[in-house]
This record gives sequence, C-alpha cells and structure tokens, in this order.
Amino acid sequence: MIARISEVVHDRTGWCPNAHAFRIRNPAADQGTVLTSSTLPGRGTGPSGADGSAGPRGDRYNHTQRGTLIIGAVLAAILVILITTLLSGIVWVAILVAVILILVLSIMSTLTVHVDNETLRIRFGPVGLVRKQWPVREIVSVSAVKNPWYYGYGLRITPAGPLYNVSGSDAVEVRLVSGKAFRIGTDEPEALKRAIEQGLRGHLPDNHF
Repeated sequence: MIARISEVVHDRTGWCPNAHAFRIRNPAADQGTVLTSSTLPGRGTGPSGADGSAGPRGDRYNHTQRGTLIIGAVLAAILVILITTLLSGIVWVAILVAVILILVLSIMSTLTVHVDNETLRIRFGPVGLVRKQWPVREIVSVSAVKNPWYYGYGLRITPAGPLYNVSGSDAVEVRLVSGKAFRIGTDEPEALKRAIEQGLRGHLPDNHF
C-alpha cells in the first residue's frame, strides 16, 4: 500500500518520498532491507584509509626519527651549564651558549620523512624551520646505503651529495632526473626505499623496476 502511494506521488509530482534509499529483495526470506548512502558497500563510516585504501593524498609513508645522540649531547651540555651557573653565578656567555643549544635541539633533534603519491618531503625538528621536498616524478632511482661515520649528522655536503641525517649510518640515496643525488638518514631504510619505489611506480611504466 505504501509503495503504491509512493508510485502515485512520483507519477503526479515527479518527487519520490524514498529517493534517499532503495530496497533489495532477499530471495530466501522475501523481506526488503533498506540501504542508505551511509551503508553502501565501499562507503564505510571510518576515517579515510580505514578500509585499506589510501588517504585523500595517497599517503604511503610518514616516519619521525629521533636524533638520540644529538639530544643526549645537547641535554648534557645544558646540564653542565646549569650546574656551573648555580655554583659560580650567572655567566652570560654560558647562558648564550645554552640558548643556542636549545635552538639546535628544537631544529635538529628529529627528522620526519613523508612520502605520498606526488612528493617526498623531509622536515628537521618539531619546529620545522628546516625542510625540503622533491616531486616524486623527478626521482629515477633509490637505494639503501650506509654512511661512513665521518659524514656526521645534520645538513652535510658529502661526496655522495647532500646528506640529511640526525642519527645512525643507515640512509637511502635518491637520484633525480637531473643527475643530482642526495641521501636521507633513516632507521627504516628498507621501508622508506619501498615507499619511494611505490610512488615511482605511479609515475613510471610497470617494468621500470
């Protein structure tokens, strides 16, 4: 009866009272189940990517590495300055050094690497004053490498190209279309390498690798 009334209203006015839903028949029970847009297959109510699909920007990788050695050394130096100040009184040079060390800690204490379908990004420190990015389409190759100990930490110019590193000797070497190369220090070299390669597959033929 209700379905008949809906048909009459639709025929005369062009408006359907149940336009927001449709009815699927269950052959076994012969009972209808109403599905709205919130329950359609593939339209879950969870956050983007909850069903295994990529997020709005196709995020592939996001990881922050702590510079344990840098953090420890800076905190130790600041502690020595504080103890010296308590024992000998305020020394403005020491206070200035402590301020500089705190700035170093805020800028260089961590390295965050982000890879999505379009861009490879890095950011030093929680403040993010030092950052860099490269379009994925300009990358031609990536490999896991080991840095010699004397390459050091921070922003460095090395024989292999610029190095962005806060801890350890593991890194990935990225080579661009221009022929230039750089290295990104990481404690997850294989995971980062894989994420960049997946981004490359979205821009290059499938048989490139």
